[in-house]
Amino acid sequence: MRRREVVQFLGAALALPFIPRGAEAAIKLGAELHLRLDDVPFRTLNRDQQALVTGIAEMIIPETDTPGATSVKVPEFIDLILTEWASDDERAAFLAGLSDIDVRASAMGSPRFVALPAAKKVELMTALDAARGDKTGAGLAFARLKALTVYGYFTSSRVEQEILKVQMYFNGYQGSVPFTPAV
Repeated sequence: MRRREVVQFLGAALALPFIPRGAEAAIKLGAELHLRLDDVPFRTLNRDQQALVTGIAEMIIPETDTPGATSVKVPEFIDLILTEWASDDERAAFLAGLSDIDVRASAMGSPRFVALPAAKKVELMTALDAARGDKTGAGLAFARLKALTVYGYFTSSRVEQEILKVQMYFNGYQGSVPFTPAV
């Protein structure tokens, strides 16, 4: 995968009002936030919301022969974005939308999304994906969650190194790089 393709993936995240508009700035912000994830506890999402965000993020980018969203700490990344970058109104709308996702799950026979059987989760996520254009509620929360999952995933150093095999941003001069003259 080339850098241009990754920037295209990040396009969805750049539509979020609290992410820097430029691709380079957004990539740099994402990488910087990932460096802080071990030192920062969840501050915005409660336990139920953490479970919901983790479950949906892992369904969006599951663990396969490559790391999944949970392996690269996307839920923690999302919490940090909500805590430090989202406005109070944006945060409140997102959290209300998460509650609405659980309300929709209860209409499907489960008290919460995380308790739904796998087939019902896919059914609900398909409906939420179709509602991504909604300005409030579950559709809005799902759209934001999906964009932040992709953003958090592709700006993690593990994905950068193991999957993309590229460096997404310049981190200084390294004079020990081998040089092979062109023939």
